[in-house]
Amino acid sequence: MTTPRDRMRTLIREARLSVRHRGSVPAIVGEVVRNAAEEIRKDDQLFGVVLATALNKLIRDELKRSAESADHAEGLRAEQMEMFPPDARATVEQIGRGEVFVPSRNAFVPLLPSHLQPQEIDEAGKYLIDHGGDCIRRGGLLRRLSRIMQTHRKAA
Repeated sequence: MTTPRDRMRTLIREARLSVRHRGSVPAIVGEVVRNAAEEIRKDDQLFGVVLATALNKLIRDELKRSAESADHAEGLRAEQMEMFPPDARATVEQIGRGEVFVPSRNAFVPLLPSHLQPQEIDEAGKYLIDHGGDCIRRGGLLRRLSRIMQTHRKAA
């Protein structure tokens, strides 16, 4: 028997086949809503997957936005500065965030010594570096591909 998540993936795959631009999230969402909304509403498990996934995305976005907001970060900085040793304060100021995402907790955690272990701070930093490094790598490859394609267009 398939899981509700597997059934949702099937609905998404079917929707992708029905839309003109198969990589367009808004088009796929629209197709799922048009063709499967009633099925999703009637199936409590399927509805639960959709609701949990949507809430996860919305809540993550809100937590990230609040962690990055100047008012929130400013409110924690004075407290942060006092809690860190003097030689760490410039680094904390440069980080410029009141909270950081810690993957092992799957949560944004206040950047305070009382809330984070040094290995969790390192984990948060590694996560950002890995994520950023992958974005930079793919961005560089896309730019390289663009130059290759421009060369081929000029030759044709």
